[in-house]
Amino acid sequence: MKQLILVIFALSLMNGAIAQETDKKHLSRKEMREIRKLEQKKQSEAMSKVIATSIEEKKWVLEANSLAGKRGSSIIVNSNLNFIAMEGDEAFVQLGSDTGMGANGVGGVSVRGRVTKYEVKKNEKKGTYFITLYVSSAIGSFDIRLDCNSDGQIANATVQGNTSGRIQYRGILVPLSQSTVYKGTPII
Repeated sequence: MKQLILVIFALSLMNGAIAQETDKKHLSRKEMREIRKLEQKKQSEAMSKVIATSIEEKKWVLEANSLAGKRGSSIIVNSNLNFIAMEGDEAFVQLGSDTGMGANGVGGVSVRGRVTKYEVKKNEKKGTYFITLYVSSAIGSFDIRLDCNSDGQIANATVQGNTSGRIQYRGILVPLSQSTVYKGTPII
């Protein structure tokens, strides 16, 4: 009896799935493209609201998938190890490598510092953000300038220290709660 009920239940689920597939097959390519565009637009609008809240609350992470030096040469990097994180009044800047071990445990440098200045400018017309923050840490102070689009899918930051050169992070901006970064041991 239980098997009969399970079979009937499974058939009814399959019947619903087949009906949905049949509906999609009747749509033209143009209609499918329009549906995909609408879905992407809704998703982008939702993410824009999340990013705006994260920037306002100072709880965001720029997960870099490429780094560039002062001469402009760029390398692809692991976004879990190379990031800039903002956590309230603290900032965490990290460079890491998959290939070696460093003082921070992830083959690079990790710096935690106190944010002394945080400014956000939003271009209302384009929906882009320009964020400036100054960080005071154990190894000196840093000037971080970040710009990103409204949904955080394109983010660029330039980190310039008083004791070091300049490095550019390119990647995506995500809320701190959705970040997948691995923090190394910071310089104290």
